Parts: sequence; C-alpha cells; structure tokens
Amino acid sequence: MVLSIGVAVMCVGLAIGVVWVILPRIGTTGPLGVFLRVGALSGAVSVGAGVLTIMASNGAGHLCQVAADTAMILAPALLCAALAVPPDRLLSRSLPVAVAVAAGAALSFLLMPAAATSIKAFVLSLICALCAVLAVWARSLPRATRFVLAAAMGAYGLYSIVRGVLSVADASLGPVFSPTGVIVAGIAAMLSTGVSIMIVGLPAAGDAVGGRRRRAAISIGDWNLATAALGRERVRVLLLDLRLAARDLDPSAIDGPRGVETSVPSAVPSLRKRLAADYGWRPEEVELVTDATPRRRSRVTV
Repeated sequence: MVLSIGVAVMCVGLAIGVVWVILPRIGTTGPLGVFLRVGALSGAVSVGAGVLTIMASNGAGHLCQVAADTAMILAPALLCAALAVPPDRLLSRSLPVAVAVAAGAALSFLLMPAAATSIKAFVLSLICALCAVLAVWARSLPRATRFVLAAAMGAYGLYSIVRGVLSVADASLGPVFSPTGVIVAGIAAMLSTGVSIMIVGLPAAGDAVGGRRRRAAISIGDWNLATAALGRERVRVLLLDLRLAARDLDPSAIDGPRGVETSVPSAVPSLRKRLAADYGWRPEEVELVTDATPRRRSRVTV
C-alpha cells in the first residue's frame, strides 16, 4: 500500500517536473540541459523500479525483483553520469559507465541471490555518495538544487551503508530497515531528487517577491545570423563565455536556451562590459548579447 501510494506520487511529480521544468528548457545546451534531460530519465527509471517492486511483491517472480533492484541502482547512476559531464565533453562517455555498473549489479543479483540485499545496499551507498559529491561541485546548477540533491543522495547513501552492514552482520534490522522502512526511505530519496530538479524552474517564475530580483534571460541574439557571420564554433565559444561571465557576476546563474538566466541588475550592460574587458570580445560580438526575457502582457481593464 505504501509503495503504491509512493509510485503514484512519483508519477504525478515526474509529470509536473517534465511539463514545468524540462519542456521549457528542452533546447538548453551544456551541463544544465544534460542534467534536466537525464534527470527526467532517472525519474522514469525510479518509477519503473517502484512498479517492478510492486509486481515482485505480488508473486511476479525472482527475475522481476532483480529488474527492480537493477532499476534502483540505475536511477542514481544516471544522475552521476549527468553530473560528471564537463561543459566540453559528451554524455556518451559517462552514460555507458552507469549502464555497465547497473548491468554488473544485475548479474551479481542473478548469480548470488542470497547476497542480493547486501550487494544492492553497498552499491547504492557508493553511487549515492559519488552523486552527492558531484552535486556539490556542479556549478552549473542552482545552489538550492545542489544542496537538496547532495543532501538527499548523502542521506540515502548513509542509510544504505548502515543497512548493508546490518545485513552482513546478520543483525536485527529493526523497523527502520524493515521492508516497509526501505520502501519509505527509497520513496523519500526519489521525491527529494525530484524536488531538486523542479527547483531549477523556480527562478524563472515572474517578478520578484519579497525583495528577490527577477531573473533575466540573456542570450546570443539572432543565432542563425551570428553562426553564418562568425562560424558555428566561434558562436559556441561565445555562448560558453557568456555563461561563464554571468557566473562571475552571479554564482547562482543557470544555463538557458542559447544563453543564461541571471539576476544581475542591468544584466545586458553588465555582461557586455564584462565580456569586452575580461573575455576579449570584439564590439560586433558584444552587440549580440540581448535580453530574451519573456514580457508579460499588460492587462486592459474595461
């Protein structure tokens, strides 16, 4: 019952996250775009793990439980793969490692079913610890996202290592590490991870509330014309420079479609000045920096 409710909540959360956070930034390049897309995939894998666990508990067989355990390992491994991608590298270099780790765990579950619980606990603890460390150093993500994700992964990693030690020592697991406790802990970790991803969408919400400045969406204006005039590689370098300059002025700035979202006051003039002085942009390149923040329609009262 608890797992069924948790899976339902995760499905709703995943749908909200995709519609509210992922789709508006589906074209975002760089580490943030990779994190959002792979985060959505990780969420879907987590939901699948919950469904498979429900099926296994209702007599679907050992293979179904192996698939559920493998999905539980693959979900945080995918996040590690996304967080480990440098700005100038491809996801294809880290994604196969995550899949290989999950495949190796699945093979061990099949060959050593008696030790499956301990193996899963120790592997999860290592992956979650790595994910927490990578989240702390993921400067392309908002601070709140990094904090929530690192806390969730760190807490679940600690929980998993304690559970693994207790299972190896054949000690009493107690209610906290009972099957129900494991389900609750897993759901809490998955939901917390979902919250960390949804936080990315918060800065884009409207005008400032309670004194907080609104974020401006700054981009390379007329991308196609700039590419034709300067070349695709040069424009990509300009895009990376723009994002780095924005983080120089605002460490909480996040990547946006062909640009960056930042709360720097007078963002366009400030960034243009920074790019010309510190990044060596030519005058015609500086003029490409434009404000792409959507404008609200003014209400007309009759």
